[in-house]
Amino acid sequence: MTLRSRSLQIDTGTVLVIAPHQDDGSLGCGGLVFQLRLSGTPVHALYLTDGSASHQGHPTLSPAALSSLRYDEARLAKSRLYLDSACLHFLNLPDGRLPHLNVGERETALFQLADRLATIRPKTLFLPWRHDGSTEHEAGFKLVSDALARQGLQPRLLEYPVWANYRPLLLVRPSLSANRIHRFRFPGYGPVKRHALAAYATQFEPTPPWTEPILSEEFLGSFAGEQEFFFELKS
Repeated sequence: MTLRSRSLQIDTGTVLVIAPHQDDGSLGCGGLVFQLRLSGTPVHALYLTDGSASHQGHPTLSPAALSSLRYDEARLAKSRLYLDSACLHFLNLPDGRLPHLNVGERETALFQLADRLATIRPKTLFLPWRHDGSTEHEAGFKLVSDALARQGLQPRLLEYPVWANYRPLLLVRPSLSANRIHRFRFPGYGPVKRHALAAYATQFEPTPPWTEPILSEEFLGSFAGEQEFFFELKS
């Protein structure tokens, strides 16, 4: 993949990062977001779900409490990347159910998402790789694609790996099928991205009485480098 990649060039105009869950955008393109903000590029972040399903079966942390915590974590993380709170958008769709929305629920979600996209009107849009190995990420990609079509919007679409970044076999497909593979390097700014990721305590720290975090140190470590990759495919 690295051999095929070329340095990422961003067009002028508004950038939108879409994340099915609150930590996805920081994992996949936190370094990029920080550098874009340093350069004065307008950046928005849009979160599809409420993040309430990551701790199923936890004895004390309810889905509603978790959703509130993850909302706060997203705001803190993005502030550490210099993203203004006015540029954060939360659809609060039910976490864990994106692939299973009924017709009415999906239509409501499409309406809300299309309305946000029409307001933001991104020139460049980042979202998780369409075959990322997560049913939520893949359902999110389809939802965004349908909302863009509904509004007649055609931003440049760049896809970032999350679970595929952690499971290298999932990168074989984009490595072969992507028209272009882009890399973005941010030497010296890795600590900034890690500081932003540290905001997601519910994901990367144990939530007592559980003694292990939801996402392992190994998973987090796969995002420790000072470069990020993006796939660009023809529609």
